[in-house]
This record gives sequence, C-alpha cells and structure tokens, in this order.
Amino acid sequence: MKTKTLFILMLGVISALLIAGCTQQQPVQTTTPPTTLPATQKPADTVMTASSSLGTILTDAKGMTLYYFITDIPSSGASTCYAAANCSKFWPIFSVDNVVVSPPLNAAAFASITRTDGTKQTTYNGWPLYYFLKDTKPGDVTGENVLKTWYVAKPDYTVMIGSTPALGAFLTDSSGKTLYFFTKDTSGTSACTGACLSLWPAFDGGSVVAPSVLKPSDFSTVTRADGVKQTSFMGRSLYTYSGDAKPGDVNGQGFNNLWYVANISGKVPAVTIVPTTAPITVRTSSPASGGGGGY
Repeated sequence: MKTKTLFILMLGVISALLIAGCTQQQPVQTTTPPTTLPATQKPADTVMTASSSLGTILTDAKGMTLYYFITDIPSSGASTCYAAANCSKFWPIFSVDNVVVSPPLNAAAFASITRTDGTKQTTYNGWPLYYFLKDTKPGDVTGENVLKTWYVAKPDYTVMIGSTPALGAFLTDSSGKTLYFFTKDTSGTSACTGACLSLWPAFDGGSVVAPSVLKPSDFSTVTRADGVKQTSFMGRSLYTYSGDAKPGDVNGQGFNNLWYVANISGKVPAVTIVPTTAPITVRTSSPASGGGGGY
C-alpha cells in the first residue's frame, strides 16, 4: 500500500515537471513592425517658404534662398541667364523633378522649362528660379538687388520689376504684365475714366509687396471717383493695357505720346512735338466715350 502511494506521488511530481518544462519552451509572440510608411505620411517639401530680413521668401528644401532675374520674361519658357556672360556661374539654376509644397504655396504655380543647354529649370508663376553663389547658408539673401536686376523670389509679390534693353527697369504685376503711367494724370488723381478704363484697366495691388529697391512709401492706394481702387507709384496712377496679350508685352509704350511703361524712377519721357507737313493720325476717344481723351 505504501509502495503504491509512493509511486502515485512520484508520478504526479514527474507530470508537473514535464508540464512546467513544456510551458517554458513555448515561443514568445512578437509584433513585426510594418515595412511601409503610413499612407498619411507625405514626402518632404521640395520648395518652402521662410522668414527673412526681406519678408517671406521662397527657398529650396535646405532653406537656401531662391531668386528671380528681371530680364527674364515670365511664362515665355526661356531663361536669359547663361554661361556666356558668366551669369550661370554666379546664379546656378534651381531645378527639382517633382515640386512638393505645403500651404500657402500651390504646386500649380510651379512648372519647368527646358533651357537652350538642355537642362531643366523650375519656374514660379512663370519666373525661372535661381540660387546665388555667394549665399552660403540658409537665410542668406545677399543676392537681393545685385546689379539692380536680381531679387529674392517671394510667394506674395503684388508688384514686381521687369526689364528690356530699350526701356530699362519698369513695374509689372506679379505675373509679369507691364504697368503704365498716363501723362494726363495729376498726383493722386486719374484722368482715365469711362471707356478709357476698358482699354487701360486701373491696377489695384492691394497691400503692396515689392522688391526691396522700391520704397513702400512710394506706393499708395486711392479710391477713384468711380469707386474703383487704384494703386499709384510716386503719385502716378498705375494701369495695365488691354493690348498686352502676355507678360513681357509693352505694346502700350508711347501710345499717343500719353502712355508709358511705369519706369521705376517714376519719370516719363518729355513729350516732344516734331513739326511735319505730313498728315498725322492720332488715336483718341470719341466725345461720347466718357472722358479720358487721348487714350
């Protein structure tokens, strides 16, 4: 009887040890991390905005400042900066294969052009973008106003500067469309009324953001007698011209010896009357057009 009891006890101990050993040999359950990024994660921005001493500017992904060149014609698909004049040495082009941006930037405002040397260059609102060789770290804006033709690229320009060899530097809107002066205007007032405004729309730049070479104090906004708001520069009202089909057009220059591109000096050419015996055809408004004669 004692032998049988002892055998049962030993069998129980052996069973317990076997169960414990099996339990300890069970594999530990682990969670394998996902091999792909979450669907909500976005790639890094390739163009960004940054605060600077010149206000909000455009930069690349590393924070290096981007610039525009006033001799370029926006949306023309071309650049005027090449190696022949060492331009591209000091102003390397900015190019990314895929523009990724965050608000307030809009990817639709960016595009790409193919330069004459076959390289690609990224544009913003039609303007080709560049770096400046002497900018060595993020936040540098040493290219501003270099040669009076280079300015930082900004996302909020309302007035920019364009240039041609014949006319020099003049004001444009943010898309590069030429702005004009009307010589019949007096300081703070506009003589272009009625039908004149359909040909020469009043320009309203709102809260003006312009390159640093232009003084903020030189701009003002007035409410015209017809209720239309209009921006002026150095006391001269600013207009666009309906005859300009695209950025870079200056078809209104010298119109009737009364309309001239808005030179950044604020000056207009003196009108010179040249005696002639030949008949002269002058484009003017009809008496019933509602003012603004000579437009």
